[in-house]
Amino acid sequence: MDAGERRRRASSLALALLLVTTCLAGLGAGAGAEAAVAPPTVTQIAPNNGAERGQTRVSVTGTGLLAGATVRFGAEPATGVEVESATQLSAQSPAGAGLQAVSVTDANGTSPASTADQYAYDPPPNPRWLGLNNATAKYLGWVGQFALHGIVYDRSFEIEAGRLPSEDERGTETAEFERRLREDHEYGMTPVVTIEYRGYSRQGYAFASDPEFPQARSAREEAAGKNTIGGYVEGFVRTASAVLSLVSERYPGMRVLLEPMNEPWGYTTPQFNGGEYADVIAALLPAAAAAQIPAGDIYVAATGKGWVPAMYGAQPRLGSEIQGWYLHPYGPPSGVEDQDSEGIQSLPLIQAAMTSGQNNIIVSEVGYCAEEVNNPTGIEGGVGCHGFSVKDSTVAASDLSRMLGNSRPYQEAGWLRALIVYSRNDGGWAMQSYPELTLTKSGEALEAFADVESRGRSTQAPLEAAQAAPRSGRELFESGIPEPVYATWVRRRSAPS
Repeated sequence: MDAGERRRRASSLALALLLVTTCLAGLGAGAGAEAAVAPPTVTQIAPNNGAERGQTRVSVTGTGLLAGATVRFGAEPATGVEVESATQLSAQSPAGAGLQAVSVTDANGTSPASTADQYAYDPPPNPRWLGLNNATAKYLGWVGQFALHGIVYDRSFEIEAGRLPSEDERGTETAEFERRLREDHEYGMTPVVTIEYRGYSRQGYAFASDPEFPQARSAREEAAGKNTIGGYVEGFVRTASAVLSLVSERYPGMRVLLEPMNEPWGYTTPQFNGGEYADVIAALLPAAAAAQIPAGDIYVAATGKGWVPAMYGAQPRLGSEIQGWYLHPYGPPSGVEDQDSEGIQSLPLIQAAMTSGQNNIIVSEVGYCAEEVNNPTGIEGGVGCHGFSVKDSTVAASDLSRMLGNSRPYQEAGWLRALIVYSRNDGGWAMQSYPELTLTKSGEALEAFADVESRGRSTQAPLEAAQAAPRSGRELFESGIPEPVYATWVRRRSAPS
C-alpha cells in the first residue's frame, strides 16, 4: 500500500467517524427534544375579580397543570391550591390590590403571561354611587336636592369631540357647560361627560348604523370630510384636556368621568360591531395617555352580544389597556335578555369576558318609562319611551326598586362604581313632575333607595337645607323655571311627611 492509498483510507475513515458522531449527536438532541415538556398555561380564570382582603376561590383553566403546582397572584402566593386535572385547578386568592397576573408554576416551569390571566382586586365599595342622567334643573328642579340624598353622579354633559367647554352642542358661546360644572361642584356631584363623534347628533334616536361613524378612510374619503379615527381621537383629546384643565383650575379635586361616545354599538356597521369601536379605542387610549388624561377615568362602552370579545379580537392589546367600562343594561329588573345585553343582571356575565377594567364599571343609563305619563306637557325631547316602556308609573317605580336592589350586590362587591338612572324629561322617565317639581313615583322610589344607602336619611329634605340652596342653584331656574315655582317646590319638598 503506497502512501497515497494510506492517505485515502485515512480520509475515508475520518469522514465515516464524523458522520457517525453527527448522527449520534442528532439522535441525542432529538431525544432531548422529545423529553422537553412545555410549561403550564393559563387560558381563563373565574371569577376574574374579588375582594382586596383575598379569600376568593378562583378556578384556573389552562394546560399542563401538574400535581404539586403552586399559584401566585402577582408576587403573592395563593393558598389552598387543588389540582383537579391537567386543565383545571383552583386556589384561594391572597390579599392584594389593582390588577395582578395569575401564574402557575409546576415541575415544567411557570405559565407565560397573557391577558387571560388578569385578576382584578375590587376596591372598597363606593358609598355615594347613585346618579341621574340629564340632571338639569329644567326637568329635575334644584339638582342639589338629590345630592342631599346621596344621588351625586350627573350625566348631563354631552359635547362633540373637538369643542371646548365654553361651547354648547350648537357651538354658541353660552357657557352652559361651564355653568353646570360649577353647579356640580357646589352640590358635591361628579360630572360624567360624553364626547361624541362629529355628526352623532344628526342620528337623534334613530339608533341605526351610521356611515359617519369614525373609521379608517381612504385619502379620497378623508378629503371629502368623512369622519376618521384620527379626527375623533384628536378631538376627544382636545375636548377632554380642556374640560380637565378647567376643572383643575376652578374646582381642584373634583373628578370627571369621560365616555368615548354614547352607545356606539347602535351606530357601528353592522350594529354591535365591537371591532369597529375597538379600532377607535386602540388609537384613543395611547393619545389620551400622552395628554395625561387618566386612563381610569375613561369609561369604554360595553354591552352583550359578544361585544367585548369582538373588541379584543380586533385589538388584542385592549385586553390589558382598558381600565374602565360603562354599560346601559336597560331591560328586565331581574334576569337577562337579548344575548346578555339587557337587564341589570347581565353585568357579571359581560364582566366575565373582560380582562382589564373589570373592577371599575359604571352603569351610566338605566331605567323604566311609564307610558301613561309620557310627556304630558309637550316639553321638547319628551316624546317616546325608546322601546323600554311599562304599563304605568306604579309599575315603573316597582321595577326601578327591584333593579336597584339587584344591583346592590355589585356595588357592595366594589366593582360597580356608579349607577345612573335615566331621567330625561317631564314624562314617563321623570323623577319629578313638571312644572310642580314634586316627586313622581319613580322619583320617590329612587330617593327611598338612596336614603337606605345613605343609612337612614329622611326622604324629606330639611327645610333649612332647601332654604340654604346656593344662589347659583336658584339661578338655574332663570332659564325656564320661574321663582314662584321654585318657592312652591321648596315648600312641598320640605313639608313634614
